[in-house]
Amino acid sequence: MRELIIRMLGRQAARYTVVAEGADAKGAVAACEEFQPDLLILDINLPDESGIDAVPRLKEASPRTRILLCTAYVTDDRVIDAMRSGAHGFVEKTNTWNDFVDAVDRVGSGEHYFSSHHSGALTDIEPAERGGLTPASVVGLSGREKDVLQLIAHGNTSKEIAAKLGISVGTVETHRTNLMKKLHIRNVAGLVVFAFRAGLIRLAPR
Repeated sequence: MRELIIRMLGRQAARYTVVAEGADAKGAVAACEEFQPDLLILDINLPDESGIDAVPRLKEASPRTRILLCTAYVTDDRVIDAMRSGAHGFVEKTNTWNDFVDAVDRVGSGEHYFSSHHSGALTDIEPAERGGLTPASVVGLSGREKDVLQLIAHGNTSKEIAAKLGISVGTVETHRTNLMKKLHIRNVAGLVVFAFRAGLIRLAPR
């Protein structure tokens, strides 16, 4: 699969240059450290560890590299975990080549692209949470709450959010609690889905 992607991208040399490839997460980290690529296409199912789990190390090795996760085996949990990991996109291997390239282009140009044809994670919410999951609910949030929500959806920890916004970890936790109360959402996964639906992070059409 990796060789096929390289060949297909190589046919469009004016748009893409493949600088490295690797067979596992360790190789991906090494390549990112050496080449600092604009974009990394990362399989979730790797021999040494999950690509999702490797995202934080990859971002540390090459902070400006944008990460597009891909997999052939899609579950709701994986879609949510991909969104929460800090990756910039998620696409299925079973999509058409045009869909795949669209994901590469969007993520490479700075957008977020999360699309799954076989998972309901982006559309099916528990009934108890459904009432709060509307874009209109954003109107009732303060500017700081929107900032916190957006950073949560990007996969940032409370400590990372506190550092980025110049506030304490305790204040971040308070905002998180208030967000869940205001939006009638019970967990972080629900906050992530809400952020996508509310347009705080771009969601690719299914």
